[in-house]
Amino acid sequence: MIANQRVLAVVPARSGSKGIQDKNLQQLGGYSLIARAARLLRSPECAWIDRAIISTDAPAYAAEAEAHGLAAPFLRPPELSTDTAGAVETLVHALRAAEQHDSVRYDIVLIVEPTCPFRRAEDVTGAAKLLTESGADSVVTVSRVDTKFHPHKVLVLDEGRLDFYDPAGAAVKQRQSLRPLYFRNGACYALARACLLERQVIFTENTRGLLVERELVNIDESLDLEFARFLADVKGW
Repeated sequence: MIANQRVLAVVPARSGSKGIQDKNLQQLGGYSLIARAARLLRSPECAWIDRAIISTDAPAYAAEAEAHGLAAPFLRPPELSTDTAGAVETLVHALRAAEQHDSVRYDIVLIVEPTCPFRRAEDVTGAAKLLTESGADSVVTVSRVDTKFHPHKVLVLDEGRLDFYDPAGAAVKQRQSLRPLYFRNGACYALARACLLERQVIFTENTRGLLVERELVNIDESLDLEFARFLADVKGW
């Protein structure tokens, strides 16, 4: 528990990835992506988490999760196992199924995606603490957007003519003048129960961001996986 609130951590791992076959079973530093998420959640630094489960449609994924300390009390129904299934609907199902199976009520739900393998316990703990201490509906871990990809630096091609995506970009003289922007890095989402079940959203007007100021990789394509393997080999992550 944290701040007298019971915590459920969910590792969402649908099979059938189109970018990388069996993506969540891919090996990185000697462990699968599922195993890396499981080992972190079951580490002593995350002992405050009351229950850690996998939400998957694949028996092989469930078996891999259980081998590394995650519970697999259910498999997702078919309607939540396609690439069009919504994240919120999947999490609502996971929370309700876990509560029915465990006969307990969870106050906080953590989303810990296998595709962000270099997260640390401090990211997960920080998200949960910020949620409880701030009274937020949800907390999302974020990283800074490189100024090269800032909307005021992005260009468009219109019949061969190059122009600024945002006309305000023409006035930018120094990158230091650009407003800092952030993107979701997938390390952790922390949601209050009401945010998920009653509002059924992740972002509200009372969502807080937890900035992670170090290198992370979010694995979507084969190049992302190769880069992550490079970092794991070179830096021992």
